[in-house]
Amino acid sequence: MNPSNLSFPTIHPNHVDHHATPLISESHLLHRTHFHILLRDQPYLLLVVVVSFTLGALLRTILKETNPVLVLMFFNGLVLGIAAHFPLKLDFVKTIANIDPTLFFHLFTPAIIFTAALDMDFHVFQRSVWQVLILAVPGMLLNCALFAWLSFQVNKFNWSWNESMLFGIILSAIDPVLSVSSVRDIGLSKIVVNLIKGESLFTQAPTQIFFELFTDLVKQQHREVFEEIVKKVFLKFFASAVFGFLSSRLVIYWLQNVFNDGIAEVIISFSMVYIIFFIAECFRMSGVIALCILGLLLDPVSFSPGVDLFLYRFWATLMFLSHILIYLIMGIAIAQKALPYVHKRAVFYIVIIFITLNLVRALVVLALSPFLSYFGYGFNWRWGAVLVWSGMRGTFTLNMALALSQEKSLIGQEFTTTVLMYSGTASLLTLIINATTVKKLAMALDLCTITLPKRMALYNAVQRIKQTEADTLSMLKLDIFLADANWTMAEEAIKMDYPFQLDSEEVSNLTKTIRCQECNADLTFKRNPQEIDDLMEEARLRVLTAQMASYRKQYSKGMLNQNAAQTLIGAAESYIDIKGKFMNIQEVKTYSETKGILVRVRKWLSDWVYNVKGEKTKPSKNAFRNMCHQIVFLDEFECMSTLVTFLNFFPIILSFIQSANTLFLPQLVMNNHYFLTLYIIEAVLKALAMGRAYIRYHWNKFELLIIIVGVIDVMIIRLSRHSYQAFHMIALFRGIRILRILRVLKHMIPQMINSMSKQISKQLIFQYDIAKGYAQGEEDIACLIRQIAGHERIYKEINKILKTNKQEAMKTLGLLQRDSPDIVTAVKTKQAIQTVLNTASETLDLMLSGGIVDNTEGAELQKLILMKKKELVLLPFTIPSPTAEELLQNVIWLQNDEDRIEYILKKVQIHCYDLGDVICVEHGQPEGIHLIISGVIQLHGSAPRYGVDREFYYQLHPPGIPYIDYLSTGAIIGELNCLTEQEMEYTGTCETAVQTYFLSIADLFEAFAKFSEIPSLEQKIWMKLALEGAVRTFKEYLPDQDWLYKMCMLFSNIYVMDIPEYTRHDLYSGTIEDILLVHGTVQDCKTQQRYAAPHILPKNCHQVLGTAPATKLLIIQTT
Repeated sequence: MNPSNLSFPTIHPNHVDHHATPLISESHLLHRTHFHILLRDQPYLLLVVVVSFTLGALLRTILKETNPVLVLMFFNGLVLGIAAHFPLKLDFVKTIANIDPTLFFHLFTPAIIFTAALDMDFHVFQRSVWQVLILAVPGMLLNCALFAWLSFQVNKFNWSWNESMLFGIILSAIDPVLSVSSVRDIGLSKIVVNLIKGESLFTQAPTQIFFELFTDLVKQQHREVFEEIVKKVFLKFFASAVFGFLSSRLVIYWLQNVFNDGIAEVIISFSMVYIIFFIAECFRMSGVIALCILGLLLDPVSFSPGVDLFLYRFWATLMFLSHILIYLIMGIAIAQKALPYVHKRAVFYIVIIFITLNLVRALVVLALSPFLSYFGYGFNWRWGAVLVWSGMRGTFTLNMALALSQEKSLIGQEFTTTVLMYSGTASLLTLIINATTVKKLAMALDLCTITLPKRMALYNAVQRIKQTEADTLSMLKLDIFLADANWTMAEEAIKMDYPFQLDSEEVSNLTKTIRCQECNADLTFKRNPQEIDDLMEEARLRVLTAQMASYRKQYSKGMLNQNAAQTLIGAAESYIDIKGKFMNIQEVKTYSETKGILVRVRKWLSDWVYNVKGEKTKPSKNAFRNMCHQIVFLDEFECMSTLVTFLNFFPIILSFIQSANTLFLPQLVMNNHYFLTLYIIEAVLKALAMGRAYIRYHWNKFELLIIIVGVIDVMIIRLSRHSYQAFHMIALFRGIRILRILRVLKHMIPQMINSMSKQISKQLIFQYDIAKGYAQGEEDIACLIRQIAGHERIYKEINKILKTNKQEAMKTLGLLQRDSPDIVTAVKTKQAIQTVLNTASETLDLMLSGGIVDNTEGAELQKLILMKKKELVLLPFTIPSPTAEELLQNVIWLQNDEDRIEYILKKVQIHCYDLGDVICVEHGQPEGIHLIISGVIQLHGSAPRYGVDREFYYQLHPPGIPYIDYLSTGAIIGELNCLTEQEMEYTGTCETAVQTYFLSIADLFEAFAKFSEIPSLEQKIWMKLALEGAVRTFKEYLPDQDWLYKMCMLFSNIYVMDIPEYTRHDLYSGTIEDILLVHGTVQDCKTQQRYAAPHILPKNCHQVLGTAPATKLLIIQTT
């Protein structure tokens, strides 16, 4: 009994057929009364699906690859289909073999297409789009025509040209997932991989068009072939692309309004993919093209932070399960339908078709190679060979063959089943042969060869991993619980044969040094210019990759909004193809410049704002004019004026309708006179109320113009009522009456200005986010340059470029702060709240993992934190900048201490500087500290030495790039120099007009004496400087850890210790986590090694000697 074909008859309530066959026969009832161990009417179809998934998982676990699993699933289906020919009760097998092709297409295609498109690199596709289209359209047509011509010429099956063409079309469809899976992880260029995927995705639309067309031609259903092609091309290409784009906008908008709900986002993506596909196919568009556009326009940043990885795994799982069912169904279908048509020469024909298939594809790629070389990234014969051999036939080939096999019209049964058999076996052979050998082909063509610069970079990475392993082993040996472990076996167990090993000559060149005869120093081995260029280019690409990783990390932490993250990542991707080019803020700013037209329109509209508040307070001494003044400036008067304008709208519209104008001409003329009279009365009252000021307002001038035109209109109609020559003049003035409607804009302009101001504010926020994200990215990469660069010269060049770029970004941020302080304050406030909430969330996760908080309680707390994060979107676009006193109260070493704040307020002075003024001079003595209230200051000179003597500092950091930094509102200048009474190390120049709070050094020391109780004011300032240096140093030495969060967690267990000069001090007791040298220098008493600030002191350094006049250590205790 087939469960899928069950139906229930409809019985009319007033009609009973006594002769009808009963729904359940007596024999059946008797049969059911017998006891059976297994029930016969179970849903075995569902069991087949679940068992297939289980078998697929088992095979994947054993074989570790997807393609062999699919081959075995095909043979499983073949066995199941053959078994159904024998006297076994396997009705469900026939149900599977006769699956509806439309259901098959709608069930599996969306998951496969969307997964493939989502995994594409949009930037690479954007540049190679013409190559993809050449392969997808003319390439597909040539492939079909050539294969059909060969089939028709050989004609072993007596097929017509249309039938041969149909066979060629079916075998021309490339599977986008299977084709790429064989070449994805073999080291092949991303350009080739995306070219293969792009061709296979965009081939489906023309394939579908011609498959439907030739199917109809074979059935002789179409006469107007050209017209049908035009319709299908328009719908399948252009309409589908537009529909896909609009759908992507809708999905992105929806996702932007879903906050941190991974389940909802996965459901949205799943449901919308199938809905979009169904709607497109329902309206005869191409669901494949629509989903390609959707997948290309979605990226990881389109989803909430952390959801993208889960989403990719979900779609990859869905795609794998789809392929399992596809090949199982195909095996069953071939066994059920094509088995009777198998003959002795079938195997020979299968091999010939497979060989012809690849030869035809090779000829097509060869013919198109001149055009492919002209566009995109170029083209070469090695890429072509991989492109040809990686063309796997899969989902679309099998779907079209299955659809054809179920055609019951004029197409012959033998033709359809033959096509099904040969298409299925050709697809299987591409999986068995092409998929398993394409890697060897790519390696034989040197397409997977790793260049020497890349291998050197990988060599450095491997050395770092090995060093980390050795350090971890050394630390674990100190663990008392692991004291008796077999360390020899452990060291052997962790040894790995890393890929991309360098030979001995390359290693010697990488680490080779020469000794200078004059200074006896080791110098880096000098490479030839070509090697330096290659290493520089490889380092540039890795810098861009690191920048994109930084932007994604900032987005995941909520420090970058979605648009800014997508813009920065897209900009970084665009630089990949420009050899020798690094990102710079000036070019990135072009992505975020405020649209000048909005600013100009807002300024123009501001001039038209009807603002007469000043006139309201100037009543006339004349009694009559004073009465007019009171009337005109009533709110009711303006409301009546607006109402009159709206009422005038209807007769104006009627006058343009010919029939209504003829019928109601006298009434319309009377209405015109009536409304014109009201306008004149309004203008007279306003003129009497305002006097000479009346003419100063644009709207009053406009209303006067309307009155003058209206009077001329009335005069022309009166004087030329019966004149044919005045007909056009009357029509003209009747058209000008529409200007009266513009009077309503007087009350709409403020709302229009408000809307434009919001858009401009959003654009400025976007611009600030771009600059801030870029500057943070440069800071993150600065910690990784030495690991990225494979040569000292490259390290210096990249370091110089990145520092210059960061300086420009900081200047841009300062100028934005000056020009739009309220907007920047709002952005900074939001980022501060986001950082605090992130810390709260990470703390809660730590407590959950430690068992301190129960899961139920943790879920409630997490909801509260997420609710607060969601409320961030409700923050206003502008927040008033803090006043000078508020800035002073926010200084960390004055917070929550009213006495100290009050004392400092009495001592500080407000200093104002113009553009170009100098606040402090390099090598000059510090005069005091400056708290910037407004403006931007450039610091330039030598880099801060943090209490290290000049000679020792320049031994560690040879002079190179001049030190430049930009400070804006809230920053403090001169703290460290005043504390240590050392000369200034930089000059401060005003980039704009600047206002500061100035506290002289004498008043500062007086405050130290007055507030000396612990924690003293001096200690608080040292703590602030130490914390700033700690975060910066930890980022440099341990960039892979979130030290900002760790410092927040350890804030209450941190203190600053003073090490007097020539004094010894013991370090690292059992309660100390880390020790950071933040100022001065120390010497390890055991090894005699000298350390300079800022530096993390190693844990094997147990005692140090202070070697500088002022040495400060930041002690971080264990929690």
